[in-house]
Amino acid sequence: MNDIGTPAWRYLLPGALFLSLAMYMLVTGELAIDKHKTMTITRAASPFVYWPIVAASGFLGVLALRAAWRRLIA
Repeated sequence: MNDIGTPAWRYLLPGALFLSLAMYMLVTGELAIDKHKTMTITRAASPFVYWPIVAASGFLGVLALRAAWRRLIA
């Protein structure tokens, strides 16, 4: 598939959301799964879940913003 005609905002929005999730998790140190915080993912309690989520969301955010940047300068 050819995605040259794809608008840049389609990459900017997910990139910003993924990076904001990674930054939120790094700043707060947790991710609440439900509204009442009965289930949370924290650095100390579950590091094998916390750090892959932070790494994956940061990586996907950077890739999406890179793709948006390439469309803006092209």
